Amino acid sequence: MANDLHGAKHIIDYRMLSDQVTTHLTKGLIFGRLQPGQRINEAELARNLGISRNPIREAVRRLEKRGLLVAVPRKGTFVRTFERRDIDEMFSFRIVVESFAVEQALPHMTDADLQRIADFVNAMIAAAGKNDEVGVVENDLALHIEICKLSNNRQTLHAFANIQTEVQMLITLAERRCENLMAAARDGSVAKIGGSQR
Repeated sequence: MANDLHGAKHIIDYRMLSDQVTTHLTKGLIFGRLQPGQRINEAELARNLGISRNPIREAVRRLEKRGLLVAVPRKGTFVRTFERRDIDEMFSFRIVVESFAVEQALPHMTDADLQRIADFVNAMIAAAGKNDEVGVVENDLALHIEICKLSNNRQTLHAFANIQTEVQMLITLAERRCENLMAAARDGSVAKIGGSQR
């Protein structure tokens, strides 16, 4: 019995580790620490995180299934790259999802809801003022999610959840190409709200 319990603990620990590695890698993608086309070195990740390669391998496979990483035979696993068509399709779908979310949310939106949205925009601008790129991206993501939550439609939130990492990867890339983070935050927040209402 003791051995069975020990085995169960090992499985739980393993799954928890792979979940944590998945989160770690996803954040790396969102915040631009992992760049499109970059090779994922499992051995190096294992050394840096101080864990075995098994949970790393499991996390990598999960992200491959989600299309965020791409396995190339005999070469390794790489962060996905984006073609112009990918970008156009991603953002056009995002506009559809968020437009639908806003249409559903508007009839029952409260002043508190509107203030919460404004707070995310203000937080983005404040983060940009401190040259805090992570803060801009985090509040950017929170703004997207809040718009979808306000729809009170689980399918809307689910649809956005399926593309949110790719959307944030693209937004991070776009913000890094802007000369001014403040301009990116202001333009980005206006574009998102405006785009959602078209």
